[in-house]
This record gives sequence, C-alpha cells and structure tokens, in this order.
Amino acid sequence: MQTKLGTLRTRLSGLRRSRAAVRWGSAVCAPLAFALWLLVAAFWCDWSFNLPVVLRGVVLLGWVIGGAWAIRRFAWSLISKQESDQDVALIVEQQHKIDSDLVAALQFEDPKAASWGSSRLKQAVVDYVAEFSPSLDVFQGFSYHPLPKRASILGVTMLVLLVAAFAFPGHAAAFWNRFLLGSAHYPTKTKIQNIVVNGQTVPVFSAGTPNQVRIPYGQQILVDVQCGGNVPAVGFANLSGVNSDATNRVNLSPKPGESSSFTGEITHVADSFRVRFQFGDAISDPAEILIVPLPLVDIHWEITPPSYAAAVTKSDADGGSRQLSVLEGSAAKLTLSCSNKTLKSAQLTLNGGTAPLELVKVPSANSSEWVLPAGTPFDSIREALKYEIQVVDEDGLSMEPAITGQIRLRTDRLPRIVASAVTRQVLPTATPKLDYAAGDDFGVAKIVAVVQISREDGTSTRHEVVSKRIDEKDQPQTIARGQIPVSLSPFELQKGDEVKVTLEVTDWRGSIPGQKGLGESVTFNVTDLNGILAQTGDEDKKTAKQLDEILRRELGIGGEKNEKK
Repeated sequence: MQTKLGTLRTRLSGLRRSRAAVRWGSAVCAPLAFALWLLVAAFWCDWSFNLPVVLRGVVLLGWVIGGAWAIRRFAWSLISKQESDQDVALIVEQQHKIDSDLVAALQFEDPKAASWGSSRLKQAVVDYVAEFSPSLDVFQGFSYHPLPKRASILGVTMLVLLVAAFAFPGHAAAFWNRFLLGSAHYPTKTKIQNIVVNGQTVPVFSAGTPNQVRIPYGQQILVDVQCGGNVPAVGFANLSGVNSDATNRVNLSPKPGESSSFTGEITHVADSFRVRFQFGDAISDPAEILIVPLPLVDIHWEITPPSYAAAVTKSDADGGSRQLSVLEGSAAKLTLSCSNKTLKSAQLTLNGGTAPLELVKVPSANSSEWVLPAGTPFDSIREALKYEIQVVDEDGLSMEPAITGQIRLRTDRLPRIVASAVTRQVLPTATPKLDYAAGDDFGVAKIVAVVQISREDGTSTRHEVVSKRIDEKDQPQTIARGQIPVSLSPFELQKGDEVKVTLEVTDWRGSIPGQKGLGESVTFNVTDLNGILAQTGDEDKKTAKQLDEILRRELGIGGEKNEKK
C-alpha cells in the first residue's frame, strides 16, 4: 500500500542493504584471505618436511581451527549485526543532526500506532517528514570501509596463489591431494623409477599402507634401484626398526657402466625394519621388510609290516628317521606337520621323478597335518624308494634344503633246515627216517624231500615229495621239528645205487609267495642184507670201543698202565 513515507522507506531500505553488503563483504574477505595464507603455510610445512599423513591430519585440523578463529575474529561481529529501517533512520538523523522526526514519522505511520495519542499530532509529523524527505540525502556519510581494503588483500592473495598454481601445477595438485590426506607426491628433479628387493618389485609410492616384502631369515638382502631425471652420484637406503628405535643408512652405488642403476646389500639384519630410498630430492614411501622364519617341518613314518610278519615282529625303525629299512610288502604312512607356520602345499618327489605327489591336508588336534594320498607305492613297498619332501608356507617360502631320505628293503632271511639219519646203508625197499629241525623268522609253510637217485649204470633221476605242510590256521610257526620217512620202494632200487635226500623248506609269507631254503644232503647207499649186518657189526665194534674208552677214562686204567711202563 502506497503511503506518504513510501519514498523515504525505499531509500532507507536501499541504505540498509548497502550497509549489509559492506558488512557481509568484509566478513567474507578477511577470513577467506586468512584461510588462504594458512594454506600457504601448510604447503610450506608439507613441502619442506614431507609430512606423514598423521602430521598432515594435524595441519588440516589446525587449518580448520584457524579458519574458525578468523571467522570469529573478523566476521562474527559483522554478520551477527541486524539493522531495521528505523535503525537506519536513526543513523540518518544523527548524520544530518535531525531531531527524532524521521523515526517518529515511521512509527506513527505503522498501523499499530492508531491508538497512540493525538491523531492530529501524528498526522502532522508524518506530513512534515513527507514534505522534506525527498530532498534528504540518506547516503550522506555512508562509507564502504573496510570492504575495499579487505577485498584488496583477498584479491592479491588469490592472484598470487593462482599464478603459483599455474606456474607449478604439479606441486599445486599434489599439495591439494596431500592436504586432503591423499598419497600424492611433489614433483622432483630425480625420478625413482623402479625398486627391486631380492627379486621382489617394491612400488615407489604406496597408497597409504606400507608395502611389505617378506625375506627369509638369514638370507642376504640385495637392493636394485633404477633412477631417471637428474640422477645423483649415490643414493641411500634409510633403515628404521619396526620393533625398536634403531636406525641405519646404507649407501647405494651405481652399477659398473650403468649410471642410472644403483645396487647395494643390507647385511646383519635379524629383525623386521622399514626402509625409504633417497636419491637426490626424491624420497620413496616406506616399505616394510619382514624377516620371516623358514618353515620348521617334522615328519613321522608309521611302518606297518606285512600281515605274515605282524604277529611276530614290530617295526624297530624310528618314526622320525629319514632312513628306514622295512620288509617287502610293508606299508609306510607319512605324517608331516609344521610347528611354526601354516603351510599352503606339500609335495613328495619319488626316485627323482618329475611328477611329485601332492600331500593331502587333514585337520588334527593342535594344527593341520599332511599325509600321503591313497594309491602310492608306499601302500605296499616292493622296492627301495628314495624321496624328497618340499613345502610352501603362507609366505611363499620353502625349506632350505628340502627333506630327503630313503626307504630300503630289509632282507627276509631264507628259511633254514637241518636233517640227520641214523644209518646210511639201506635196503632197496627200506623207509629210512630223517630227523629234521626247520626254522624261519616268520613261519615255516612246508617241507619237501628232494630225492636224487644215482644208479650204477650212470643214470640219475630226481623226485620231489611233499613231506610236511603246516596249515594256515597254525601260522605263524617259526620252528618245526620231527621225522620224515622216505619210502624207497617206488624207486625200484638195486644194490650199488646211491640215494641223496635233500630237505627243502619254504617259509610262510601270507599271500606273498614264500622263499625256499635247502639243508645239507643226506646220502644213503643201497645194499643187501649182508651189507646191513656188516655195517651193524662195525657199528657195534665202534660203539664198544667208545664205551671202553669212556670206562678207561672214568676209572683211570689207561693212566696206570702208562705209569708202569
């Protein structure tokens, strides 16, 4: 609604907005310029000292706190102040030294002033102000101070920073990334292009978490670095302990004939450490060298002898031994375990072959164990076996050297047998008896009499007669004794023929064919009745003579006769 003081109100509103613009402009320029100079200070600190991410986080926090302080110090008093048209009218009255007519007229024209005092007096004041207000300069005394000064400072600051950013875009981009806790690096004159530690490539710059290189304990650490750009004459590997405060520096020298390739050796290291490579003005991110132990592997062999030997013998081999001796047909069960690390794989190479056996991982009470798969030569050993065991642990490391060993076949001795006969002169139809004793480590299966006949006409024949067989249910029978009658009637012998009887014993080996052993031969001469009687007389005379000698020795008769003589 149009009022008598509408023009005045419009001009006062313009003055109020202008004053607010100056306040807000000043409030923005000062803290912003202050924050930009704090950025310059942060850049100088980061660029000079190559701050780690933790300290850069502190710098970022300091920048936020400094900006908040600048807002409170330079802007809060300006932006917290709010002015109304009446406040601006009061300022105009003071500037023009006018009584309170402007403020009063504005108040009297308010609808709320209807109940205030005399209406004629209120209307007179409003008319009076409306009459002279068009010629009133409400902007008299208005100043834009301190906006120009603060805007100039902000403008110069922004100009300097923009020029620097365009002149050094790499530095500007790297700083902004690092300021926001990124992993960028400032451009350098020297470029570290490639780092290799013991054949493992190490990134020059990491993405926050230090790169880890695992080195077996006791292994020498060789470093190979490739540089570019402004290549210095020497480089350095700066070491610092992971679990201690120890520090060291190792010089890296150029390879002969290669000025841009550097090499060096890090020695006498027993614990993990961090390393940063420095060449000229280039410094790599830290890499963590972890000194890891090699896997400590134990093996245990469980030997099961063949069934025929299980009842009478036990394996005397040390299960942890790598050199074993077993009976043919024995089964060997391998158990492999690692006491200090987790294994990824385990292999057994047999007799130098090219196709190793992959061991199978099985869970155990305390850790994981590895065993042989089914269907290997170890299920029933028939020949000597040479083996080599190698593992790969969780760090990709293997044993140095691998476990090697051999399983040899232990000789199962041949069965043994002895035989004797009372007489060696026999009739053609006689049945002489042989006393025998046979033995074997694991059991006697059968005894065969091998009869070799040599006749007077020069011919000879050979016959085998199974004389004794021990049933499977009676095994193992390691010793067998008795008599074996050999019937000569079927051979149609004549006086003068010679019969040689050899006992052959076969040992018991269950389902495995047994081995044979021969005793000494017993020879019989075929004669007639007179020959038998003559031999009997000779034997009687021999026996009588032996008895006489025994009596003489017991009674001392022979000694007295000798003394008389």
